Amino acid sequence: MEAITLSVALVLVLAVGIVIGWWLGSTRARAQTQDRLVRAETTAQILSDRTEALEADAQVAGELTAAVGPLTSDVRSLAQHVTGQDRQQAARLAGLDEQLRQLALQNQRLQTSTHGLLTALSSGSGRGDWGEVQLRRIVELAGMTEHIDFNVEVSATTDAGRIRPDMVINLPGEAHIVIDAKAPLNGFEREADGAAAAGAQARAVRRHVTALSKKSYWQAFTPTPRFVVCFLPSDGLLAAAGQEDPSLIDDALTAGVLLASPSTLLGLLKTVALNWQQADLSRSAQQILDLGRDLHTRVVTLTEHLTRMGSSLDRSVEDYNRLVGSFESRFLPTARKLSATGVSDAALVDPEELSTRTRGLTAREFGGADRPPAEPQL
Repeated sequence: MEAITLSVALVLVLAVGIVIGWWLGSTRARAQTQDRLVRAETTAQILSDRTEALEADAQVAGELTAAVGPLTSDVRSLAQHVTGQDRQQAARLAGLDEQLRQLALQNQRLQTSTHGLLTALSSGSGRGDWGEVQLRRIVELAGMTEHIDFNVEVSATTDAGRIRPDMVINLPGEAHIVIDAKAPLNGFEREADGAAAAGAQARAVRRHVTALSKKSYWQAFTPTPRFVVCFLPSDGLLAAAGQEDPSLIDDALTAGVLLASPSTLLGLLKTVALNWQQADLSRSAQQILDLGRDLHTRVVTLTEHLTRMGSSLDRSVEDYNRLVGSFESRFLPTARKLSATGVSDAALVDPEELSTRTRGLTAREFGGADRPPAEPQL
C-alpha cells in the first residue's frame, strides 16, 4: 500500500514537475516570443525611420542636385575663363618680353644717337646749326616772312672786324634787331653732375656774352638798338645759367646783350610783328588821307567847271531870248508884209522865249544856303 502510495506520489510529483516544466517552458517561450516581437517592432521602427531618413536625404539630394547643377555649369565656365585668362596672360607676358627687348634696342639706339648728338654739338658749327633751326621755327611761329620781316646770313664790317649775325630782324622805320644763335653748350657737354654742369654752363654763357659785347653789332646796322639778342635754344639752359649765376642777366644787359630763350624771343618777335601790323595800318591810313585830300581838290575843280558851265548856259538862254525879241520886233513885220503880197501861203509862227534857267549848286558846301530860290529848271 505504501508502495502504491509512493508510486502515486512520485507520479504526481513527476506530473507536477512536468506541468511546472511545461509552464516554465511556455513562459520562457512566450517571453522569448515577446522579446522577438519587441525586437521585430523595434527593427521595423528603425527601418521605417531609416526609410524616412533615406527619403528625406533623397529629397535633399534632389534639391542639392537641382541647386548644384547651375553652379556646376558656372564652375565649368569659370574654369574655362580662368584657362583663357591664363593663356592671355601668357601671351601678354610673351609680348611684354618682346616689348622689353625692343625697348632695350631703342635705348641702345638712343644712347648711340645721344652720343652722336653730343659729338655734333661739341663743335661751334653744330651748336650754331641747332640754334639756327630753333630760331627759324620761332620766327615762323611769330608769323614773319623772310626778306621782308627778317634776313639771314647777313654780313657786315665794323671796327672789330667782319661780323656775320645769324639773323637780322627788320623793324618799322628801317630799324634792325641783331640775333646771335651760337648757343654755348660746353658746360652741359663736359660735366656729368647737374650742379657742376649748371656752373660750367653759366661760365660758358658769360664768356659768350663778353665776346658778343665786343663785336658791337649795332655799329654795322643803322639804325639799331644798342644791344644784340643772344638766343639760347632752350628755356632750361637760360634758367640753369641764371640760377647758378644770378647776376648774369643784368651784367649781359649792361654789356648790351639781351639773353633770350625760345619763349621770351617769341614774345619779342610777336611784338615786332604787331608793330609791323600797326605800321601797315598807319601807312594805309596815310594813303587814305592823301587820297581824300586829292579827291577833295578834284571836287573843288569839278565844282568850278560846273559853275562856269551853268553860267555859260544862262548866258546862252539870254542871248537866245534877245535873238527872239529882235526876230519878232524887226524881222517878222517885214516878213508878214511880204506874205501879204501873195508870195507864200504858209503862215509864220511866232517863236517863244525861254523862261527857264539852269539849276545851280544848292548844297551847303557850295554856299547854296545863301542863294535865292532857284527858278524853274531847264
